[in-house]
Amino acid sequence: MPGKSRLSTVETRLLSSAVQVAGEGIAILTPAEEAIGPRILFVNACFCKLYGVEKNEVLHKTLAAFGIVDRHHAIFNDMLEHIFENEPFDAEATARRKDGAEFELDLQVVPVMDSGEPTHWVAFLRDITESKNQLLMLRRQAMFDPLTDLPNRMLLFERFEKAIDNARSAKNMTALLLMDLDRFKEINDTFGHHFGDTLLKEIAVRLRNLLSPNDTLSRLGGDEFGLFLTRASDPSDVAAVARRVLDSLQQPFAIEGHLVEVSASIGIALYPTHGTDARMLLRRADVAMYAAKEANVGYAFHNQEHESQTPDQLALVVEMRSAMERDEFELYYQPKLHVNSGLMTRAEVLIRWNHPKRGLLAPGAFIPIAERTGLIKPMTDWIIDRMLKQCREWHDAGAPVHVAVNISAKSLQEQLLPVKFQAALDKWNMDPRFVKVEITESSIMADPAHALAITSMLQSMGVRLSLDDFGTGFSSLTNLRQLPIDELKIDKSFVMGMTASEADTTIVRTMIDLAHNLGKQVCAEGVEDELTWRRLGEMGCDLAQGYWISRPLPAGDFLAWLVETFWGLRQVKRSLRSVAR
Repeated sequence: MPGKSRLSTVETRLLSSAVQVAGEGIAILTPAEEAIGPRILFVNACFCKLYGVEKNEVLHKTLAAFGIVDRHHAIFNDMLEHIFENEPFDAEATARRKDGAEFELDLQVVPVMDSGEPTHWVAFLRDITESKNQLLMLRRQAMFDPLTDLPNRMLLFERFEKAIDNARSAKNMTALLLMDLDRFKEINDTFGHHFGDTLLKEIAVRLRNLLSPNDTLSRLGGDEFGLFLTRASDPSDVAAVARRVLDSLQQPFAIEGHLVEVSASIGIALYPTHGTDARMLLRRADVAMYAAKEANVGYAFHNQEHESQTPDQLALVVEMRSAMERDEFELYYQPKLHVNSGLMTRAEVLIRWNHPKRGLLAPGAFIPIAERTGLIKPMTDWIIDRMLKQCREWHDAGAPVHVAVNISAKSLQEQLLPVKFQAALDKWNMDPRFVKVEITESSIMADPAHALAITSMLQSMGVRLSLDDFGTGFSSLTNLRQLPIDELKIDKSFVMGMTASEADTTIVRTMIDLAHNLGKQVCAEGVEDELTWRRLGEMGCDLAQGYWISRPLPAGDFLAWLVETFWGLRQVKRSLRSVAR
């Protein structure tokens, strides 16, 4: 059998070579014949490199050579127990190299069986320190605000839910405080975004030093902070904390040679007095915060007295919750024309409320309330779904209309916004290139890093982006260059003043040139007369919208306008006429 013998020798050499050059540590062990467990018969080169040892330093040693640290003694004992019971074992533990340095170890020990008994054990060992550190880093990025290093909204909510569960079991009180800085936008506009960022970091440091280790302070986004107290004996204790926070802000902040005075408004909600779950308490603390701001009282607890001061708004909040179910909301569409050709291929989506008693309500009557109460998020979901459904119907009818929707600052802070957009695009089988998201300067500047992350994800999906109300807020050229914006929309306050003010005309021309130099399209809103339209054409403006072109229209009227107007999609008019009728 010389041929078979030579083959076996070749196989043995191949296996030995493979084990030696393997990318993970490998150790071959004896059976567990002693009370101390197996001993090491062989280790490969990667094992030696992993622990910084020579082979002769570990051969015939016990499994203590794996270097599992004393604080993970239970894991070491569990490994021995599995081996004595002839069962495979795998776990993660912290181990120590020869030089004393610790690392994270992934360990697998498996038996080599013959006739039901182990003849050897093979251990596979990997250094997973880097991958575990990456996971920890990703979690930190997801759970902590990058500017202040405070927990973000997501982590606050997670911890607050646990605090409520503990308070429920112990029958204790838990308090949530939401704080919003007063006139922070004025500071940003006056000194610049970098100055505002520095101020927010200084505020975070001051508040963190003020609170006890059991309290959780977070930055919720923009100039809004959240704080919950796990050990509050009564409302007077909570009020004392609120006063202490407000008093700490009265001392001016020294930033870049300037002394800046800051004031704030705090809303307070208590468990179980004002609610029994985290979402309810967050919403009620938010309402209390706005009550404190409007009354200029520094802080306020959520209570019925504040609510009774605004019965119309409270009634709208209640009615708004079921208005979507009753199909009372309706989308309107305002045409956007190509200035050069005069053709209409785009429209901005606007929401209206067909209230059964109050009549047709414009967004200004209910959107601010929706933002304060958190209802803006389900409303945004509804708008996106209905908008894409309507767009799909128009495309199927032969009208390839592009639609643009304005996303509020609150919705832009939502981490799941890109996921929801993608789900709606898939549901209605819409090409994302026909969709544009309009965001305001203020919503971006409130948290540029988060805005960049969300807008970048939307852009990677193929969705276009537009910066709305351009010229009314504070935008640095750096932010304009970094943000994945396709279009700048010049605010109507400048456009409407062009016919009477040479200064406004100069501003509009400068904005158009700036946008084009940055490689972006320009849309002018607020075109109210033909002269403005002509001047925009002379300046090279790309798109325009306004009442001179058309008011916002319901979907049916919009389609009829598209068929009949001079500016419509001429190439598909014939097929659309039959649909419109």
